[in-house]
Amino acid sequence: MPFTYKLKKTLVAGTRYTAEPDKLYVIKKVGTNSTTNIASLDVAGVKCLEMVQELGRLNPTQFIWYDLYELGDYFIVVPPDKEFGFTGDSASKMIIEGDIVELAPREPIPAALERRLAEQGKSYIKVQRGSYNHGTGTAWAADYEATVLTLTCGAGERHLFDSRLYFSLANQSAVHAAGDWALRIYYQDKPLDTLKATMGKFGIDVWNMFWNDGTNYYYYPMELSDMPIQLEPGRTLKINLRNVSGASKSPASGTALIATVALIDKYLMLP
Repeated sequence: MPFTYKLKKTLVAGTRYTAEPDKLYVIKKVGTNSTTNIASLDVAGVKCLEMVQELGRLNPTQFIWYDLYELGDYFIVVPPDKEFGFTGDSASKMIIEGDIVELAPREPIPAALERRLAEQGKSYIKVQRGSYNHGTGTAWAADYEATVLTLTCGAGERHLFDSRLYFSLANQSAVHAAGDWALRIYYQDKPLDTLKATMGKFGIDVWNMFWNDGTNYYYYPMELSDMPIQLEPGRTLKINLRNVSGASKSPASGTALIATVALIDKYLMLP
């Protein structure tokens, strides 16, 4: 049986690392402080992970509540002597946690890790992120709904959303209150929430999920584990933001209301 050590290292964007000749790495958790650019990790030139601070941070803070992201079945294998590293914001960092597996001379990679190694460039964690700018000095009318993110599944791929979802709304002139804003998730243009106002306000109240408006921070991390969405080729996912407050909402002076959504995408390249 191979001997296993604990892996916990901090990588720096743009730096290449090489596994030792008698060891392989199994990466099980990741976090980054890359924000402007999505952090992209590769092993021997094959991309096998995307992550961004909003969905998996180096450490949780009042600004970003999510901790390291657990990769689960999408863990990453770095074989002996292979290079790996990530790109992202300049000087950004990525924490990797997992196992260091020491191999005896001529000992093969364990079969389960060999299988994952063969798959990890075709089945891995991606990030889908979108934003919407409502315009400088432009008020957001009551019941107005804008699209923040749209994704149409391409041929030869599949996307599964059953994990973390992050939202932020920047530059509000007033403090956010429960019942002001709601996300609406659409599958093939069909909303996945109430269809009639008789059931209350449309959408998912963002008060009930983690989000920030640049001043106030709310700690209700949201996951789609109880309503997984699988996107097949040709199908479209859309996430809108709606003003459900019943009144117009204005940005702070000289700014624009900017909505951002990010979510974990379990990506599969179909055979």
